[in-house]
Amino acid sequence: MTLRLRLVAGLVALMAVGLAIFGFTTYELYSRSQYRQLNSDLQSSVPLVTEELAQAADVDLPLSNGPADGHGHSGEQQPPPGEGARGGPSPGEEGGPGGPMVLVPPGTYGELLNKSGSVLSSIRLPAQASGPDLNASLLATSRASTLRLGSEKGNAGWLTYIGPRLSNGDRVVVALPTSGVTGSLNRLVLIELLGAVGLLVVLSMGAGLVLRRGLSPLEHMADTAKEIAGGDLAQRVQVGAQGTEVDQLAAAFNTMLDQIQRAFVQRDATEKRLRQFLADASHELRTPLTSIQGFAELFRLGSNDPRVSTATIMRRIEEESARMKGLVEDLLLLARLDQVRRSERAPVDLSVLAADACSDAIAADPQRPVTLAAPQPVVVLGDAAHLRQALANLVSNALRHTPAGSAIDVGAGLREGYALIEVRDHGPGLDDDALAHAFDRFWQKDRSRAGIGAGLGLAIVAAVATEHSGDVGAANAPGGGALFSMRLPLVPRGANLDEEGLTARTPDGRAHRPGGSLRL
Repeated sequence: MTLRLRLVAGLVALMAVGLAIFGFTTYELYSRSQYRQLNSDLQSSVPLVTEELAQAADVDLPLSNGPADGHGHSGEQQPPPGEGARGGPSPGEEGGPGGPMVLVPPGTYGELLNKSGSVLSSIRLPAQASGPDLNASLLATSRASTLRLGSEKGNAGWLTYIGPRLSNGDRVVVALPTSGVTGSLNRLVLIELLGAVGLLVVLSMGAGLVLRRGLSPLEHMADTAKEIAGGDLAQRVQVGAQGTEVDQLAAAFNTMLDQIQRAFVQRDATEKRLRQFLADASHELRTPLTSIQGFAELFRLGSNDPRVSTATIMRRIEEESARMKGLVEDLLLLARLDQVRRSERAPVDLSVLAADACSDAIAADPQRPVTLAAPQPVVVLGDAAHLRQALANLVSNALRHTPAGSAIDVGAGLREGYALIEVRDHGPGLDDDALAHAFDRFWQKDRSRAGIGAGLGLAIVAAVATEHSGDVGAANAPGGGALFSMRLPLVPRGANLDEEGLTARTPDGRAHRPGGSLRL
């Protein structure tokens, strides 16, 4: 069963139970009211019927105020104690003659019985084929009683009053048919059944329409989920403007789909980068290995070419081995940086590292103007070896990709609560392709791979920045040249701080406050 069908069935079942309780209660209250009214009509008819029976039998009946007490006035019969006549007092009471007229209901049945049970007189209005079924056991008692009896013939019912036995042994029996009451009750039951059936049908149809409209977004979500399972991640669910629970579910569903789609895109991009990384790494490692293999074969064959001496072969093998070693070391460093683990952090002055990088650049190219702008200590918590490697890569990248003799500017400072390292060259600058892929692994502006380097230097810089919860940037500097920057928080996430949150603890337990200089 679908959710809509279950909800409709549940509503119909609850309504049916409610209608059943209402119908039963209404039937009981109406039945009691009708029988109470019939009993009142019966008791008000007793005096008149008794008088008519006495006149028809030509007898005088003694008045009895109670069952078989033998006292009273002749010609009159009082109703049982507590039962009054409908429409006014009975004859002989206050307001008798001249008071309101008491009418005998249609269908009234009356009998006057003697002591032996023989009928002295009877009244049937109008003439009935049969009367109440009076058996000997009912007439054996001397007390008055009001009973519901069946008919002598047929299925008719009677509300019967059996009067008390009088002092002369006679007694009066008065009965009213219950067909009117039972007919009214049967009509009430029929009306209730027809009304209940009609109401349940209308409720079922209305609930089905309302639930169909209300649950249509859920059905649309199910259809969308099936399409997504088939591979169409671009599908979305329409969100209404009412802010209902279904609308909130639809919005959450769309948010989940957006995240799933981004995750798949990132996964595809990661797989693509991984495949490209493996291909590039294989290419870069194969190049020096090919050279080493070639020189080794020349040495084995003992070439007589004077331009390729043993010393030259050994030097080239050594150079290519060193190149391959550097490439392997860079790959291992990137692999370690990619691992999700906490490295040992200690206070590091980036101004000192920047100065060392400038010194290395001057040593590598003495003719190159190198300027350092580090007016104050810039202390961060980090891995000194990794940060030194990142700064060295930024400066060596500027040396490698700018014309000889062009200036290099290195800066270290504080900006908006972050440590900022900037390396600017005065070369040709960066094109759009370089700006987009400068920090990608194995990416080089020269697609032919000519020249020195494997395209891992700036990728290592980006990995080191990520390791220290920072970021990197590449842009064209005003006035020409490229500008590379690395921004690091002064206190990275996960740093061990004291209660004030300002003093960093070194691995050996010494305290150092960010912003102060570090003695080397």
